[in-house]
Amino acid sequence: MVETVDNEISILKQVNHAHIIHLEAVYNSAAMIYLVTELCKGGDLKQLLQQKKSFTEDETRKIIFSLADAVVYLHQRNIVHRDLKLENILLKNSSNEGDDRFDIKVADFGLSVKTGGVEIGNIMTEACGTLSYMAPEMMSGRGYSQWCDVWSIGVIMFMLLCGEPPFVSQTQRGLLKEIMNKVRFTQPAWASVSGAAKWVLTYLLKVDPAYRMTARQLLETPWIAGEHTVPSGPNNVLEMIDQLLENNKNENRSYPGTEAVKDWSLVSAEETPESSLDHSCWSGADLGPEAVTERLKKAHNRKSAHSSLTQQDCRPPLRSALLE
Repeated sequence: MVETVDNEISILKQVNHAHIIHLEAVYNSAAMIYLVTELCKGGDLKQLLQQKKSFTEDETRKIIFSLADAVVYLHQRNIVHRDLKLENILLKNSSNEGDDRFDIKVADFGLSVKTGGVEIGNIMTEACGTLSYMAPEMMSGRGYSQWCDVWSIGVIMFMLLCGEPPFVSQTQRGLLKEIMNKVRFTQPAWASVSGAAKWVLTYLLKVDPAYRMTARQLLETPWIAGEHTVPSGPNNVLEMIDQLLENNKNENRSYPGTEAVKDWSLVSAEETPESSLDHSCWSGADLGPEAVTERLKKAHNRKSAHSSLTQQDCRPPLRSALLE
């Protein structure tokens, strides 16, 4: 318990963001440690969801924008929250204060960790957090990185829009089986939700983290900007290369260099920093096939250079290994 509190204090002293709870002071007594934070009068998102049953799409957009902005800030500093959930998102103001009622503050950093980045040597294996918000790669025990927070954002967004979690089971194995069926929009509430919002959810809740949207990419989606258009084309570099290779196969063509990488599935998002997955990845307009190939070849070669990491350790795609 003391270690968890000390960890939270350490993390909170390193951050300063409009949507992250601010630590004002710390006091120690013989038996207790007291954390003084800024006042949040509106309770937490779980309490508000129980009152409202669901949020409108515009309300959800405001919340998810603020949450994603906070997570981008954390990930830029190599901080992974690891326990994002409705109960850990506080509301600065009470529900009768107009538009300001959705001024959120991410809280409870007891399980958070500061890593050395997304390189292979910094992959985490300890399962922690709340099961219904836990990313499948964390449950599998095969290693995870900051993309686990993005999965949690997807679960939160899903629950805000329809009032229910996307996957339900009392056991970890049962939950993994549900996740294998992919996210579905069967509740009546989804009839009034735009296709753009559903598109975002499908990419936040990708089983394989290599294909999952990053927090920064979430901020760049048309949906966050208030548009209801569904983006066309691949979401990230890995999907671009999949589509490229499929097109090459159909047209009996090849690009120079692609033959050097025998298994593209071994290239994961953990080797592709957010800074390299910039806005051009949405359409591929500024990133030609040779540039994409070279970028992913470098990622693959870096992974191969780690003698302690074998192909058996990776065994992507993750989906095929989760239930072993």
